[in-house]
Amino acid sequence: MKARSVIHISIIGLLFIVLIQLGGMIYAYKAQMKVAEQSLNKYFWMAFTETVDDMVNNLPYPDGTVVSVIYFPHRLGLNQNEFSQVGAQQTAQTLRKVYKQKEFPLAKLDSVLQSKLEHAYIKGNVTVERFNTDTGEILESTHSDIHANSTAITSEKAFIYKEKGEAVRAIVVFPFGDVMQNVLLLFVVTFLLLGVVVYALVLQMKSLIGQQHNLRKQQQDFYTLAEQMRIPVSEIVSEMSHETWEVIEKKSTVLLGMTEKTLSNAKAEALLEPTRRKIPLKTLSVISIAGLLLLLSVWAVYVYHISYRQMELRAQEHFEKMFYEETYYNRYISFLTANKGVGEAVKVTGITPYVDRVVKNFRKLYLDKGYHIWRNNVVVYHVDSKFDESYQLHAAYIMQDSINNNARTPITFSLQFADSVFGGELRKAGVSDEIDIHQMKYPSQEVIGSVVNPHVGIMDMTTKLIPLNKDSTECVRGIVRSPQKSIIASIWYMLLPLGVTFLFMCGCVYFQIRIWYVQRKLKQFQKDFTYSMIHDMKSPLSSIMMGAHILVSGKLADKPEKMEKYKQVIIDECEHLLALSGRVLMLTQIERGELELHKEIIPLAPLLKDITEKYLLKATKEVRFMIKCEETCSVHADIFCLREILGNLIDNAIKYSKDEVEIILSCEEVAGSTLIKVRDNGIGIPLKEQWKIFNKFERLSANNRKSGISGFGLGLSYVLQVMKAHDGMISVESVEGSYSEFTMRFPLN
Repeated sequence: MKARSVIHISIIGLLFIVLIQLGGMIYAYKAQMKVAEQSLNKYFWMAFTETVDDMVNNLPYPDGTVVSVIYFPHRLGLNQNEFSQVGAQQTAQTLRKVYKQKEFPLAKLDSVLQSKLEHAYIKGNVTVERFNTDTGEILESTHSDIHANSTAITSEKAFIYKEKGEAVRAIVVFPFGDVMQNVLLLFVVTFLLLGVVVYALVLQMKSLIGQQHNLRKQQQDFYTLAEQMRIPVSEIVSEMSHETWEVIEKKSTVLLGMTEKTLSNAKAEALLEPTRRKIPLKTLSVISIAGLLLLLSVWAVYVYHISYRQMELRAQEHFEKMFYEETYYNRYISFLTANKGVGEAVKVTGITPYVDRVVKNFRKLYLDKGYHIWRNNVVVYHVDSKFDESYQLHAAYIMQDSINNNARTPITFSLQFADSVFGGELRKAGVSDEIDIHQMKYPSQEVIGSVVNPHVGIMDMTTKLIPLNKDSTECVRGIVRSPQKSIIASIWYMLLPLGVTFLFMCGCVYFQIRIWYVQRKLKQFQKDFTYSMIHDMKSPLSSIMMGAHILVSGKLADKPEKMEKYKQVIIDECEHLLALSGRVLMLTQIERGELELHKEIIPLAPLLKDITEKYLLKATKEVRFMIKCEETCSVHADIFCLREILGNLIDNAIKYSKDEVEIILSCEEVAGSTLIKVRDNGIGIPLKEQWKIFNKFERLSANNRKSGISGFGLGLSYVLQVMKAHDGMISVESVEGSYSEFTMRFPLN
């Protein structure tokens, strides 16, 4: 992938992560508000019921007097909490309408509600409003300076005089900072760390782009220099026959100056790169990535904690519902049957005229029209009742006290019944984890009965204790075994942004590692390239210049053998430079589509023999050639190009071999093609590098300047391009440390 593409993807990815994190933050905020709203409704109805009960108990009637009747049609099928809410609203209206109580005590409701919210760790500014449901007009408020806004939640409304449309509601305004401080802090720090990681990645990519640009410029300068060198070097070869050593020295000095200038530019760029990095990007990236991992863990724990609290709340509500149903359907009905209805929790001592009329009307409706109506008495009882639990649980406690106080024989709590109801309620809520019910002594926590397992695991969720008697010496609790799977499954859409952020971070880590690797490789490549320029261009030119200078001086006039040696050195170095320049020129022509091939039928046996004899003469190692080629074997190719690519492969075979070199040259005609193979006993090519050795300027990573082997990595790229120009192909088979075999396939004429 291109460096600029990585930068663009990184920036887009960062923006995408920001959007996802914002979405997660908004959802987390809404989740907190939703939990707070559920809790507010729960405690608002508790406070409202307690306030209405306090109003009833302050009526001027003796204890046990029935002052109102709660009722609703049987067909509505309300549960106990709904029945309690309807009953409290009916009672509030009756108190205003029948018993002429002037105002509903908002201050009392406000005080009770705030106490319950504080007990539940819900912090915020509370106000209770009396308003008209038809017009929306606020008739009265406990705190007129508190108004609903984006950080406020409003409870359900409770009618206090439905005929007039009067109702009350509670509003809790949360300070935005208190609600969002954790979420905002996590978001800001996560964003900053992500920004640092992306910033470091972008800087690295820019550095890499600059480094690549410098290398391309260096390579282009080399191309230009090699092409410019061809004519002057050819002129030097021509001047050799005239022995005009001053001209040769001058031309070689000019070429050496051009080479030095190209080398100086390359070295200056190489030295400039480290000075640009004043920030320790690697250290910065490592710290940022480690911080991100920690933050993502904190995010996950925070989201899990919110969901755990929500599930804990649901489990508690379902457990309380189970307790009510077990108390009513299992114990209370059995108690009423055995005791024939004896044993009411509050003894009725009388009724008011209003209640007498209501009861007669209900009886008449039943007799005349067959209406079935659920009803319950509202009794004056001058004891301050604290509804610190739902009405459903409150009703269960009343029934349980009646059973414990009046039953002739004890009626025990049924663990099996409770387990069945509790499990069913949780399954309806989508929780399929294993559950259990424990009956235990308090405060010793000794388990005296369980459905499945008396032990509680460290990963298990437990509900609050519910007492089975008045002094709370025996209690029950619900157990949800290892609910983590259900919790995580319920918040997958909240964990998704964290997963995307983690994957993005992994991508950044991957690209940073790749960049460090590429930069290190490019740095080494630049060193090798500079070394190759010195060895293959500067050194030959220096030798030509020095040889010409010595020959100009006349010091060797009386030493013909040494003079011939210097002449041969100059000729050899010129041939080397001409070969390099010719290779560059031909590659340029191939890339531009300007190469003209002069193909002919070439007998291979004499060609291979001629080439091997040439290399045996100038070899600096012990080289043995073995030729396996029929006299009739031939190839349709350009003779100059064929000599060049064979010479290149043989030269590499000698260069990348040990002291004793054995090269096998073979050719054969197979399936409409001529195959020419060059096999050596050299160091071989690692499998991971075989795919890239034909790329321009690529050399084996092991063969750096420490090995004494120079070169620009143009040879095999040149061979590949020439083979493509001949509509042929080249392949390699190699075993590291053993051999390499290059196979050229030419199509037959």
